[in-house]
Amino acid sequence: MTYTYQYESMVQSMLPSVTEILQGVGIIDSTWFTPESCERGRAVHTICQLHDEKDLAIDSIDPNLAGYYAAYQKYLAEAGVDEWSWIECPAMDPLRTYRGTSDRILTARPRILLDIKSGAPLPWHALQTAAYVNMLPDPYSYQRIGLYLKENGTYAIKHYPKGNYATDLRVFMSALTIYNWRAKPHA
Repeated sequence: MTYTYQYESMVQSMLPSVTEILQGVGIIDSTWFTPESCERGRAVHTICQLHDEKDLAIDSIDPNLAGYYAAYQKYLAEAGVDEWSWIECPAMDPLRTYRGTSDRILTARPRILLDIKSGAPLPWHALQTAAYVNMLPDPYSYQRIGLYLKENGTYAIKHYPKGNYATDLRVFMSALTIYNWRAKPHA
């Protein structure tokens, strides 16, 4: 078992991530990403993760991020989610061609893949969630949801329809093909 896990971890670490792929082919325009917004996103993710793992010290939350945390708590209460099946779980697709870390997965019905953001909804989020769902058994059974936490303590939800999953995945897989072609030396 340990050998299998170590092998899988090694293989996974050698694969490009979903974000690397989408950035590498120009689908993610990082022009607007500031160091501050990237740091805020990481901090908000950490706060949410610690909350879900029941390891968050409330007094450790930066007051500038308290609204994002309040928005997350509000979402959980309104969605009726008490516990996630997987939290920040790294995985790879069944063909071992890419890797990614889904923010939250609920395997009980209704099955949900939740992607947490501290910015605005962008078109590439549909591709990202399709790639993440593709790493799961029975990907068509999952609802893909983008959760957009706001500084003022509110949130917005973007549902990515199951009917769009196959198209979103095809676009992502095309990006993966281009990414791999660019990474390969050409004569």
